Amino acid sequence: MELVVKNENENSIFNITLSDSTDGIFIYDVLFRPERACSPSKITVEFNIPYIDAFSLWNSQCGLVRNVLPDWRPQHQISKSRLASGVPIQSVISQSGNNVFTLSVNDAKTPIEISCGTEEADKSCLCKIAFFTGSIGEINEYKSQIIIDRRKIPFYKAISDAAERMRGSEQFVPSHARMPMYSTWYNFHQNINDGELLEECKRAYELGMRTIIIDDGWQTENNGGGYAYCGDWRVCKSKIEDMHAFVAAVHDIGMKVMLWYSVPYVGKHSDAWVRFRGRFLNGEENEWSCLDPRFPEVREYLISIYEKAAREWNLDGFKLDFIDAFALTEYSDKTSGERDFESLEDAIECLLKEITSRLKKIKPDILLEFRQPYVGPVVTKYGNMIRVGDCALDAFINRVGVLDLRLTSGRAAVHSDMITWNDNDTNESVAKQLIAVLFGVPQISVQLSEITPEHYEVLKFWLSFWTENKEVLLDGELRIYNPEANYSMAEAVLNNKKICVCYSRNIVETSENELVTVNGTGEGYIAVRAAGDFEYEILDCMGRRIECASIKMNGISVFNVPQSGVLYMYKRK
Repeated sequence: MELVVKNENENSIFNITLSDSTDGIFIYDVLFRPERACSPSKITVEFNIPYIDAFSLWNSQCGLVRNVLPDWRPQHQISKSRLASGVPIQSVISQSGNNVFTLSVNDAKTPIEISCGTEEADKSCLCKIAFFTGSIGEINEYKSQIIIDRRKIPFYKAISDAAERMRGSEQFVPSHARMPMYSTWYNFHQNINDGELLEECKRAYELGMRTIIIDDGWQTENNGGGYAYCGDWRVCKSKIEDMHAFVAAVHDIGMKVMLWYSVPYVGKHSDAWVRFRGRFLNGEENEWSCLDPRFPEVREYLISIYEKAAREWNLDGFKLDFIDAFALTEYSDKTSGERDFESLEDAIECLLKEITSRLKKIKPDILLEFRQPYVGPVVTKYGNMIRVGDCALDAFINRVGVLDLRLTSGRAAVHSDMITWNDNDTNESVAKQLIAVLFGVPQISVQLSEITPEHYEVLKFWLSFWTENKEVLLDGELRIYNPEANYSMAEAVLNNKKICVCYSRNIVETSENELVTVNGTGEGYIAVRAAGDFEYEILDCMGRRIECASIKMNGISVFNVPQSGVLYMYKRK
């Protein structure tokens, strides 16, 4: 296979050497060395792979568009990555769900783009890997590896393996990161008050939630949205009169407390706006701007805010938002001698490393939530909760997001976006919001004091189902099907027990002693292929038993499982 290099950096070398080719994995060592230190311009490596058995495409930002587009179309799928956004992985997949080839770069920090597009002339995929697609500061040398994985294995295994190769360190996940959480965002937005939240915490605890995430609003009287009042992070007394006392009261209920912070944003109505003028990555014409972490003063200011809050209020965690908003612009400083980093990526990593290190000294099991798109193997060394991006009411996106994140997040606890629903929705539809995210940790954002009794029972049943089956759902071997259909079915297997969730019409297969099948489809039945004598039980969306019987199977049987219901099957010994 010929690799063509386009290097516009004068007086430099860029070498690619095949260093290993074992069992279908091809590893190329990459070396860039300029004659003198420089901030490199983009370097592109191009090569063709025959378009054989290819059907769909995956990268961490592809969303719902998973077809392989022609190379000449400007919107063809591109995997864009840097430390605070995306993962440098691009996978082409067969319709059977096997890996055709997966491209990755063993560097989740440097700005990189990977693209694959069809070429009609020679019926191939033109693959492009571009290094230094954003400024990284001056370097004397750069080393990395390009990995081409052509093993005929399930696509999810190839993607997970690629992510693990670049992770580089152990991940610590506190036990509470793996328990359902209550969020104040979609139910209250900025209109919160401590008395009401304490009553909600009591209800949430009874339903199995063990942490409250207090979102935007606690720091300002203003409820108009936006971030013009961010930056000082003082408690709004009319909303939470005494934060330390409030946290203590929540702890007495049995729950942990996390607070939301928009990490980079400083608003015009804060004292910090004047203090940090000249330390913004973007201009000052907006109502808020983004701090530049390349300045040590900025990093220390942010870290000390979180340290102070953790100590004084006895917080259990932080929802650190908008880390992906750290981005260089034309306005960003280019000359100041007060910066200790030229590379923004280095500065962001230094900030995250120091936040984590110093908070863990205060509370070793500190909870730190990050969300899409800052989900790569570098940042997940620091954040232990990785959440789907905002998608209110959208079970479809939530489902795809959870399963996408499970592929690359390692041991980090993958969380759903906050689950909410319309009070007039059907019980089955409410259940589907929860069914969509069973393979992640659910976050709930409805006003528990106001939901209907039936919706309460739906929520109670599915949170108890999730808690009862948590080890299988989170720790079992995860198998995901039909990425081209945005995952029609997923299952996890642990200790001879399988939990399968059908999201569209499917045939479930099992050889395990225990099978739990969730009907997340729009149909009123589940088809199962198995052999042997089984006892089975069917529950509806609120956990009420509607059928219990025995069956002898030797092939496919159809069970009348209502929408959002559950089929339990136990093999007779």
